[in-house]
Amino acid sequence: MKNSDLTTQEKHTDADAEKASASRKALQIVNLSPSESVIEKLTEMHPMRQITYASIIQVTVLFGMFGCMAINQEIIKYL
Repeated sequence: MKNSDLTTQEKHTDADAEKASASRKALQIVNLSPSESVIEKLTEMHPMRQITYASIIQVTVLFGMFGCMAINQEIIKYL
């Protein structure tokens, strides 16, 4: 009986771990946060590569903001 109880407990523990992992993954997707492995890779990268990636992201966000402002301006003109 003890073996079957342990097996049942292990199954529940595995299922709970899978649920926790799935909920963590879903939360990362909803919050648009990167996985932990990506963050670890960033710290191991050469500093100039980090600066390059940061600059590309910064310029992309800047032009995205300009695009949104232009769209908003056109919407305001229409109203």
